Amino acid sequence: MVPSRVICSLTRHRNSEGLTRKVGGVKTLIRSYCVGEGKKDALMKNDLVTIRSCSELRNAISPEFVASPHSKLYGIIWNTPLQNVYVVKKPWNKDTTLATYEFIRHLHAHYPAVNVIVNENTAEEVIEQSDSNAEIQRRENERTETDDSKRSESVIYTGSVEEIVKKTDLIVTIGGDGTILRAVSAFSNTSVPPIVSFAMGTLGFLLPFNFTKHAETFKSVYDSTAKALHRSRLECHVVRGSGASPELSEKAKEYRANRFQSPTQATMQHAINDIFLHRGSQPNLISLDIFIDNTFLTTTTGDGLTFATPTGSTAYSLSAGGSIAHPLVRCIIMTPVCPRSLSFRPLILPATSHIMIKLSENNRNTSIKLSIDGIPQQDVMPGDSIHIVSDSGTIYIPGKHDPPPFLASRNDFDNVINPSTIHESCTVSTSSANPSNRLRRSGIWCVASGENGWFKDINELLCFNSTFAAKNRS
Repeated sequence: MVPSRVICSLTRHRNSEGLTRKVGGVKTLIRSYCVGEGKKDALMKNDLVTIRSCSELRNAISPEFVASPHSKLYGIIWNTPLQNVYVVKKPWNKDTTLATYEFIRHLHAHYPAVNVIVNENTAEEVIEQSDSNAEIQRRENERTETDDSKRSESVIYTGSVEEIVKKTDLIVTIGGDGTILRAVSAFSNTSVPPIVSFAMGTLGFLLPFNFTKHAETFKSVYDSTAKALHRSRLECHVVRGSGASPELSEKAKEYRANRFQSPTQATMQHAINDIFLHRGSQPNLISLDIFIDNTFLTTTTGDGLTFATPTGSTAYSLSAGGSIAHPLVRCIIMTPVCPRSLSFRPLILPATSHIMIKLSENNRNTSIKLSIDGIPQQDVMPGDSIHIVSDSGTIYIPGKHDPPPFLASRNDFDNVINPSTIHESCTVSTSSANPSNRLRRSGIWCVASGENGWFKDINELLCFNSTFAAKNRS
């Protein structure tokens, strides 16, 4: 299917011959979509860029991640050559657009077998910018004069999110931490390809590389000499109640009937940063019952509750008073947000824990808000339950703490695991028979610039343990 935004852009100034011209006639954009023949050659093109459908590409492949006994990082080994690269940029930003175009041209010039995939908005943005931006034209002219070669046309691929997920071997982000979260969110219900991140945004906890190093950074990934840091994710399972609970008001029952198709259903999403339950704009505090491994822990009353990964420990959890955790620490950080009880302090729980949250019976709100990595989700209501587990696996005790049906049916991970076996194998392969396949398919693999980049980040970005001494303002 042709992206709707691309068709919209193409048909703005379409003439009787099916060609589209920008105002002034400087460039010609050709729409080659053969409805009668049922095929499409190019979704959109100009003198510099041609956009095609990513359905033409082969399906995604995964590398092996090889551990070293003297390193915290894993080597990325491509047994089949890397081919499909998904480039995600900070949207509608001139600097990232120029950088994205430069990166695409670099790949086409030095890695002709590599296919570049972008989302539909980026495809439209790149072709519009390349068609009208004088800076891109100047850079292209300089490149042609320097290389003493004929200027060639760049081909990029786009499609629906589902198509892109099926085709992506490697993710490259150009922007800030928010760009990474947006890129990873497309892979919320599947394994995430390795990620290379270039810093051109506001925040940079997940951005180890400056864009000026893009050539050598990509070469190391392509040549299987790069190293990656494994970061865990959380699974958030929302189990909707039947709606027959006596505490539900008529308004709440009507809301549930309109929002949910079946009386009981479970939905799952991944979080790389955090899962946040809060009262939203409602004036009353919320009361939540917390269960850990099927054992009641406490009832909290306050503004909300956040569950963070080690990666997310420097995000909202930190602002709410939570601890900072190194990405390699396998844990789930539970942090209350403005609790009524001052004795409710943040907890660091084992990553193998199964956490369940329910609205308390004395909760005064008919619903509470849920957001995952900053993206609002459907409201949680009385009778619903939130189940939070690490995507690397959970320990269950048969007969005492059995997994719920929606977790027991997971194909990716065992119901009962031993945490000590997670890192036993030195190779994390694509074979489903390999016991360490769980690690490969869980979390995200971020290409790292060195062993201890995290310590540099908390010092430079958080000003860790800085003094209160007045700075020289001269």
